[in-house]
Amino acid sequence: MTIRTIDFRYRVLRNGGDYCEIYPVGDSMPAIEMNDEGEIKTSLTGEFIMPQLELNWLTDEILPEMTLNGETRKLGRFLAARVEEQDDGITKSLQIEAYDRGWLVRDSRAESRPFFAAETNYLDAIGSALVAAGITDIREVPTDAVLTEDREDWECGTSWLEVANQLLREINYNDVWFDAEGVCILEPVSMSGEENIDHVLDESSVESMMSPGGHKTTDYYATPNVFICICSNADKADAMVAVAENVNPESPLSIPRRGRRISTVIQINNIASMEELQLFAERQVVDSLRTGEIIQIETALLPGFGVGDITALRYNGELSLCKERGWIMQLGVGGKMTHTLEKVVYNLG
Repeated sequence: MTIRTIDFRYRVLRNGGDYCEIYPVGDSMPAIEMNDEGEIKTSLTGEFIMPQLELNWLTDEILPEMTLNGETRKLGRFLAARVEEQDDGITKSLQIEAYDRGWLVRDSRAESRPFFAAETNYLDAIGSALVAAGITDIREVPTDAVLTEDREDWECGTSWLEVANQLLREINYNDVWFDAEGVCILEPVSMSGEENIDHVLDESSVESMMSPGGHKTTDYYATPNVFICICSNADKADAMVAVAENVNPESPLSIPRRGRRISTVIQINNIASMEELQLFAERQVVDSLRTGEIIQIETALLPGFGVGDITALRYNGELSLCKERGWIMQLGVGGKMTHTLEKVVYNLG
């Protein structure tokens, strides 16, 4: 029998340094939730004992940590968005709802019309938007893509998160997200492939401690297998068009398997190049292979999961690649981690 020792700590940081700690009320379990479709990807909620020191919720950050079998891992940096004081006559407590640093980027807005000159590297433009929102701790995967024209697409008052995410999508990068250290990650979209696996969940693995059972839903109705992507605007003389088809014989959604073409047209305003437009179209095909089958499973608490990670799932004798669309960690002894996985619809072996 394997025994896991587990403990949790909630540090409050002020100006990047330790200020104090806060403690959950009784046996309550704070929770961290990731939703990869949200503007802000991760959140923390919980009820905590009122600290003796006065906290500045406008700037202080909460840094939860989990120590598993002697190894301590950070679980994110969070800013309180809503704090409700409670008093039951015995204990004074705080009900806290907090978000990762994406909240700073979303709530910071351009005070004049944003402008980026032609030939500016995309990541330089995105970086300047993030710095304007107060984000300087950034890890990026370099790109040679540059703006093909002067850009002044956004009105005064536009969220810097909207600006950054629009530019990221034009080079086939993920939306802005923050890792467990509070670092902003700028990286290309990861295609689901055996070479891109971030995690392995195995029902026979002691580390995963996967709970029996699970929930699966499938909806293949009207999922396209032909993607026509068009980029055109008033500043471009000619429209760029890219077409990508699902012809994978293993996919039940493909043209060969269905015996018919189901097309969709996707209009976009800007893209870095024709090559990026074709990559964008091909990404739609890959994304469509996942669309339809959602799996929910419970495991032990497993730190290290990010936003949209690729997870290999071995369950009921089947090995599948999945994308993490969301997860929830119950931070307490006996707490579980619930994963919402979107599965590639063909079996890998």
